[in-house]
Amino acid sequence: MTKNPLHEFTQFYKGETQPPANCPHPNLWHYEQMWVENEEERDENHGRVREYQHDVLPLYHEDDGIPLSLKALLYNRYTHWVGGYSLESDVKGFVQFLHQQYLGKKEERR
Repeated sequence: MTKNPLHEFTQFYKGETQPPANCPHPNLWHYEQMWVENEEERDENHGRVREYQHDVLPLYHEDDGIPLSLKALLYNRYTHWVGGYSLESDVKGFVQFLHQQYLGKKEERR
């Protein structure tokens, strides 16, 4: 397995041909694989990136180390599977998903 510098940005995909048996999120593994292996998925002019910049960045912008094109792909898939209520609701749910499921951060108690 060759080490790809893009693996630094992925949580689950590290170059395997199949998701590991203990992978907690095989769908996310597949999305990351697609992003790493297809240069067009990382293109900053991809329609998903433009949509993310237009719809999400005005409501949520955080330097969390995730490249914009990967975050746009994850947002697109999130809204496909569980979104569609309202833009504000989708962004709020995506941010929660991103922190808790994708990055594995525990919610801080206030």
